Amino acid sequence: MQDNEKLEDIAMIIIANSGAARSSSFGALEEAKKGNFDTAEKMLKDADESLHLAHESHRELLKMDSKGEVDKVSILLAHAQDHLMNSTLAEELIKELIILYKK
Repeated sequence: MQDNEKLEDIAMIIIANSGAARSSSFGALEEAKKGNFDTAEKMLKDADESLHLAHESHRELLKMDSKGEVDKVSILLAHAQDHLMNSTLAEELIKELIILYKK
């Protein structure tokens, strides 16, 4: 596989898993609002798993970059990074909100 194709594949894996994590996190928040904390916790676990996959791909990208295998950053890679950062932040904040709903 060409390096460019590999970078695109990595970016798409990051975007897909980050999106899944964000959806699960916001779904968990909706369930917590209804008092369905067991369902919310399961959805947060799903979000964690998706974020883990996204972070694994991100680490692969960082390793490639450290070896000089990434010669330029595309809009797609920047988009993937943006998705990962936003999904991570959303999950962290939603976990805190769910704690507040429990109280």
